[in-house]
Order: sequence, then structure tokens, then C-alpha cells
Amino acid sequence: MSQLDSLDPDSWCPLDLPARRQALVEALTVLLAGSRAVIGVTVELGPIGCEYDLTAAVETDVGRLRTPLWSHARATIFCDPSVHSANRRQLSPSIAVREAADRLLRRLAVPYRLESRGLTVTIHPEDGVERTWTAEHSRFRKRTAVVREDSVENPGELDVRDLLAHFYTGPAIRLVAEDGEAFLLPGATEAEGPLITLCRGCGRWSTGAGAACHDCGSAAVETVIAARPRTTESR
Repeated sequence: MSQLDSLDPDSWCPLDLPARRQALVEALTVLLAGSRAVIGVTVELGPIGCEYDLTAAVETDVGRLRTPLWSHARATIFCDPSVHSANRRQLSPSIAVREAADRLLRRLAVPYRLESRGLTVTIHPEDGVERTWTAEHSRFRKRTAVVREDSVENPGELDVRDLLAHFYTGPAIRLVAEDGEAFLLPGATEAEGPLITLCRGCGRWSTGAGAACHDCGSAAVETVIAARPRTTESR
């Protein structure tokens, strides 16, 4: 039986949280084994009460890459026998692992070009989509610029507003046409916060990963926060 096969409901649901986490790490490790850039694979837990808001993390020679792995809601439904088995299979962690591995592999070895005008990076965030970033510094023009261009091969019938919202990153914006028609472009961000360890017992936190609290020794939860605390010291 492969690591992914062991993530079916009959094998998955009787396991405790550490065993489930280990099964996910092993499955991810197998799918990412073809990349020489991968040094280590971990699965970071979500905050207290939503531990299954999981994040897949890959340690490389230059730092850690992360991507969402599974959600607490999906994990709850997956082990709920009152939900039809066909619906549960659609939420399987094995599917989530494959999708997360695919996203990470697209980001693990992105080529770039150093040209006279600057540096150009081209990535493929999803099938049929090419994203190009160009960073340019011009002493003659006394300006710097970073340009992002997304090229979609087959947008189909997708409305241009939906297309923009799909790739936009930044705060929410109200856009108004010449005729006065307006629509809201929802805020979105690709930025990730630092990894911290949060204690279940005393509530204190510390930077980095850890299985137990540095202060009281209680069980701890690793999580990623969206905003960095004011200080980097434990509280």
C-alpha cells in the first residue's frame, strides 16, 4: 500500500493527530522526491481549535516554501460517517496532497534571465497560465519598475472582471468605469507570516517550530500568522 492509499477514510480516521500528520509528511515526501532542491518536508498545524487548517512546508537550500494543504472543515467532513462516501472521497487528503505537491513543484525551480534591462522571471502558477515578472532599474530614466504580466492561454468564457480578481494581489479596490459603473476588486495577498509555536497551556508563543512550550513544557501548536508581533521575543 502506498502512502497515498493509506489516506483513505478506513485507514485515516482511526489515527490520532501526530500519526495523521506523519502520514501526510510521508505522502508529500514521495511526491516531491524528484526535486533535488528539497531538503526536508513538514506539515504545519493550524491554530488551536482548527488544527487541520494544514500548511505544507518544504525546506530548501535557500529557505522554506509553503502552500495551503487541507482545511479543518474538510477534515471534519472526511471522517463524518453521516456524509455520503462519494462526497467524502472528494475531500480526501490524498487529493489535497497531490494538489499541494503540484503547486510546490511549480515553485521549486523557477528559471530567470538577467538581461540588460533587468531581471525577468517566468513561472506557471497553474496549467495554461504564464506569469512574468520583470524588475528593471534605469539610471538614465532615474526610475525603477517591477512589472507583472499574466498570460492566459484559454480563458474561455471567463469574464474579464473574474479573470482580474483571480490574479490580483493587493488591498480591496473600487474600480469605476468612464460611464460611472463600479465594481469591487476584493483584496488578496500572497504574503505569508512567520512560523510561531503557540502553547496550549500558558498561551505564550515563540518564533520557529517546536513540539513543546519553551516556558512550561506543555504541548504546543505550530502555526503561521498573517501579521508579525511587535517583538520577536517570547511572551
